[in-house]
Amino acid sequence: MSNVPDWAWFALTIFGTILGAMFGDTIKEAKDKTLGYFKALFSATSRLRRAEQAVEDRSPGLWLAPSIPVEKAPIDYERALKNSKPIIVVANLKGGVGKTTTVANLIAHYGLAKGKRVLAIDLDFQGSLSAVILTEADYKNALEKQKDGSPSLAAQLVSGRDAEWVRDTSQAVDGVTDARCISAYYTLSGMENRVMVEWLIGKRKEDIRYALSKTLHDNIIQDRFDIIIIDAPPRLTTATVQALCAATHVLIPTVLDELSAEAAGSFVDQLVTNQTIWPHLKLLGVVGNMTNTLTSDFEGNAVENPLADYEADARRTAEDTVRGALETGNHPLRLAQADPMFPIHCFIPQKAELGRYAGHRIAYRSSNGSLPVQQISRAFDRLGDEIDRRILATRV
Repeated sequence: MSNVPDWAWFALTIFGTILGAMFGDTIKEAKDKTLGYFKALFSATSRLRRAEQAVEDRSPGLWLAPSIPVEKAPIDYERALKNSKPIIVVANLKGGVGKTTTVANLIAHYGLAKGKRVLAIDLDFQGSLSAVILTEADYKNALEKQKDGSPSLAAQLVSGRDAEWVRDTSQAVDGVTDARCISAYYTLSGMENRVMVEWLIGKRKEDIRYALSKTLHDNIIQDRFDIIIIDAPPRLTTATVQALCAATHVLIPTVLDELSAEAAGSFVDQLVTNQTIWPHLKLLGVVGNMTNTLTSDFEGNAVENPLADYEADARRTAEDTVRGALETGNHPLRLAQADPMFPIHCFIPQKAELGRYAGHRIAYRSSNGSLPVQQISRAFDRLGDEIDRRILATRV
């Protein structure tokens, strides 16, 4: 409305006032009605144009649209991230690379092996992580509530719930003491769309990109948990953007085939492209998942057999594409280590037991003492130890 000339407002007001007076309104009533009508009209037109510009071909992307400038991030945003407990987003824009399995077993590693207080957040509307880490009773109860029309916890979180709500409402993680979960189900998808559209048309005044940051960096959450691990979907959704803006670090799992390796580089390219909205995010690196040749001895210690030829080729592709993406940015992501790839001994081996537990239980915390289960646990212990080392390196 601010770019409408004064003379246009004056002319429209005079015209509307005369027209209203002809139908029996007083001059003041007609003038007030006219101003109200035209303000509403120009406001609606402005909102529509704002949304159109955000998605037009020339736009740099929805989340960087010039028509919706990046507003002031929450107060002390940089300091909050610098002093924050680790907030790790496990993400990749390609599905089927083991993100949820990685998150579930890292939760168990930090909660059981290291005695950490863990907050797990499921931001994939399919709710795969929720199905794995919640007790059967809690999972069924959450599904029943959704059938009755109640939004999932993750849906409520994305819409702007505060830290106290997260602390008091999160659910227990099955078998992992003092680990809590914000669960997700299909209502999350609808809420993401609603929040995004309301933001696009200016109905939500607060910058939704930083809604989760404000919550997770609140002292209530920072004092309650030692580490936060977020399972993000293979899409740059509203929830994913919120998670990346709130996170201190991002971990990228990938299967070692050429298509998946190239996808890891494409994801890093997206991270770099949108760096202005998460300027303090640090890249932990890319970890190979479901590899075929890494095994352990009978004590569970790592035995670094050479990768299969196709896996070694994919590893090089992942490293090259990630490095290439990092070099193109004006403000590249800060790497935790010079090598964007995790060392091979941190790769997660392909084990039948891992697939058998996926979808309904955490392999790491299984009471089954078989060698494959021990190998899985040791693999995630090595990965967790390397993650901690890289986090520490970024704090120096």
